[in-house]
Amino acid sequence: MATDTPCRGAPSAMPGLNAGQAAAVRRAQAFMEQNLGQPIDVVQIAAAACVSRFHLARLFRSATGLSPTGWLRQRRIDQARHWLREGSQPVGRIASELAFFDQSHFTRSFRAATGCSPRRYALHAASPY
Repeated sequence: MATDTPCRGAPSAMPGLNAGQAAAVRRAQAFMEQNLGQPIDVVQIAAAACVSRFHLARLFRSATGLSPTGWLRQRRIDQARHWLREGSQPVGRIASELAFFDQSHFTRSFRAATGCSPRRYALHAASPY
């Protein structure tokens, strides 16, 4: 009978973490993926991973190089890039769908991550050149 909880001391796919620690990081990542459009905080993420928020921060940084909220922000920006390339949703709707406070907050976050505004990114992505 297989379980999702690995044995203590078992090898991990995440260097520097044992299997149990890697499982906690994966639980946190899965929770964040499932809640990209919801306003969630590190306490909720840690609860989903079954560790304290302080332990989660250490594990997450060791596994990904980012804080949990930094990783969540990056995933939201990645999803926004995808939608902007598709051209299927206006910027304001993308901001709302990805739990940014408002379009301005989304635009600032997107620009900080990509170096350009969402509108410029969408126009460039739609350009055949």
